[in-house]
Amino acid sequence: MINKLRLENFRNYEKELILLTTGINVFFGLNGQGKTNVLEAIYYLLTGKSYRVQRDQELIRWGQTNFHIYGEFNVAQRPIFLESHYLNKRKIIKINQVACRKLSDYVGTINVVYFSPDDLFMIKGGPSERRRFLDFHIAQRRPSYIGLINTYNKIIHQKAALLKTNVSVSLKIEQLRLWNEQLFIIGKKIIMNRSEIINRLNNISYNIYEMLSNQKEKMNIGYVSMGQEELEKSISKFSELLEDKIMSEIDRQIILVGPHRDDLRISLDNKLARNYASQGQQRSLVLSLKLAELEIMKEEKGEYPLLLLDDVLSELDSFRREYLVEFINLSSIQTLMTLSSADEPQVKANSKFKVHQGQIRRVY
Repeated sequence: MINKLRLENFRNYEKELILLTTGINVFFGLNGQGKTNVLEAIYYLLTGKSYRVQRDQELIRWGQTNFHIYGEFNVAQRPIFLESHYLNKRKIIKINQVACRKLSDYVGTINVVYFSPDDLFMIKGGPSERRRFLDFHIAQRRPSYIGLINTYNKIIHQKAALLKTNVSVSLKIEQLRLWNEQLFIIGKKIIMNRSEIINRLNNISYNIYEMLSNQKEKMNIGYVSMGQEELEKSISKFSELLEDKIMSEIDRQIILVGPHRDDLRISLDNKLARNYASQGQQRSLVLSLKLAELEIMKEEKGEYPLLLLDDVLSELDSFRREYLVEFINLSSIQTLMTLSSADEPQVKANSKFKVHQGQIRRVY
């Protein structure tokens, strides 16, 4: 759990110290006051990146040149102190005051599940949104997966550069086959990791969605790689397509084969959810996936991850709100939640904080 959070020059916060408690911690106030910035700071502290922007410079308070985030945590009754600094245009991350050279040494130290209305894009958005969800979940459980993804992206970059060169076709084919060998070795591991977690997510989310729909609908998810949903067929097809698509890739100068084009299939009663699910069904599907994610981390780590809920309750109907809050309370999950009002009837918070113009005051 997180005990303390200290912010310096992050977003609209000059200097702020927040003392947090177990259970539900609510941050309330009008829009634009900085509620979401608190959750973003924690997410950045735990993952080394923002879920809202790509460039770290955008997180710096106006008129400043750097920011600092500090957090004190307890994991398995062991104190852990994390720091994230953006200083002189460089990111510095530390565990117990020791700098980490790689993000994979840092991610997964403290696990987190973040849930916001934007997560609906997992259902109705493109495949990249669903791949991002899968990859981040795997990376928290297995930090070495970050290195796998980084290596894969480097191969993709090199292969893409080769496709745009003016060397002869015969030489290009020869070099592409060398890159394809590496692409297959690394890509196969990514496919296997994703396929494994999908099977676990499917079993748990199926049961949760069944509860949310009062057993009227059935949710299923599957990993689609190379147009296949069975792992062995996907890997076999991968090898074939790498060779078969060489000339098409040369002609079009784009990479047509690899797990960077795969997708997570989310179905409702055997129909693709992105085409047929209503807004309410989409919310239930995302909620089921997020709660399944919590359960898997609990199984593996022995305790629940930190849960961040950004204005989620306003997007859920009363039944789903009650289900989510009851799940949190029964499971004793430390949760940081933003609300526009402190008077949400379903929420019995352990602590409430009023956020106004970049200042936070505990009121309960």
